[in-house]
Amino acid sequence: MNVKSLYIIKRETGVCVYHKDFGEKLFDPHLLSSFIVAITTFFDKVTGSVYSKARAFEGTDYKLIVEFGNWTVGVLSVSHESADDRARLKRIIERFEDQFNLLRWVDMDLAIYTRFEQAVIDEFIRDQIHPETIIHVRRDWEYYTKNPDLISFLRMVPLKCTVKDAADFLEMPVELIMNLVAEAVWENAVTIVQPVRPDDIYQATSLVTGSVELDVSDETAEALTQLDGETPLSIAAERVRTKDLRKFLEEIALLARRRAIEQISPAQSIVVLYSFALQILLNKCADIFGFRIARKMFYEAREPVVVEHSWIVFVSLEEGVDVEIKPSLTSATMSGKIAPEVLGDGFINLCGEIVRRIREIIGASPTRRLIYHAKDELEDHFPTRAYRVEWERLLIGN
Repeated sequence: MNVKSLYIIKRETGVCVYHKDFGEKLFDPHLLSSFIVAITTFFDKVTGSVYSKARAFEGTDYKLIVEFGNWTVGVLSVSHESADDRARLKRIIERFEDQFNLLRWVDMDLAIYTRFEQAVIDEFIRDQIHPETIIHVRRDWEYYTKNPDLISFLRMVPLKCTVKDAADFLEMPVELIMNLVAEAVWENAVTIVQPVRPDDIYQATSLVTGSVELDVSDETAEALTQLDGETPLSIAAERVRTKDLRKFLEEIALLARRRAIEQISPAQSIVVLYSFALQILLNKCADIFGFRIARKMFYEAREPVVVEHSWIVFVSLEEGVDVEIKPSLTSATMSGKIAPEVLGDGFINLCGEIVRRIREIIGASPTRRLIYHAKDELEDHFPTRAYRVEWERLLIGN
């Protein structure tokens, strides 16, 4: 898990009123709460705005994400910061303040740990567990749990297997196994690992040059030549006609752990995803109007977007309606010069301008169906990432 620990601190007193370690203990909660309150108070006095200044602190192998409620401060210790984890922290603070608002005014025993347990499980554990999630049972799990249901489950399940494999082995519903695994993670009796998914995007690094021994199948070695920072793993596998996709993904995961390959930056990922969505949209446009009109629509739609997003001029077309990302834009995303949010906003505005022109010709209802078909096609290629495209903005007015 990326999230290592959770702390909720009462801002006025600096007392840690709740904490949970999802693995090995990293910090003394009382020392951490004193540090957080001291440093945020410092920023508050110096800048007059604690909210915009003290929101993250970084160590050598961890990062502290900080968010503020009305009367509490929430802190997550994570391996790396993500927008999803920050959003989870905001939600859990709101839920805590709503459920235990009395603590704002008085200090008393409200059985917080027992009553708040399910909320934390739901927010930080349960939604990370899927049928393909890999379970690693701790060899000394008996020391971590006294729950009779978990004891029965852990005695029978293999030491390493997927959630689905465990469900099949025990002949139990997958949903029930997912709930048991969430509770086992909560009690530190198991650890979980997410498998590499077909639409995870990787790029080759300098390590894939012979400096690292690549003990992989010939198919995987051939697929590595396709990983250029823009090609999803699923497409790389298709190009080399991979027979065993699961083995391929396991070998890719092994190489990632050995740092022989690495995941591309969030900005590059957005460019890959949205350029793919744009390509699908233009292909459908060309199917209806022909390549010449589709190209004309693209360049006309790009003109008003360039006013606000000058970088969109580096999104062009090659032959027909093949989307081309110019090297200048690729370089800017690799160096972090353009934020992922800015890229997403520019691409969706471009798609929106194209959709508006399509709607003017064929009407709202056919355009709406075209958007839904494009969304479905993108989900076939990026099943876990397609939701990042703001399709709702394209559907407004349709």
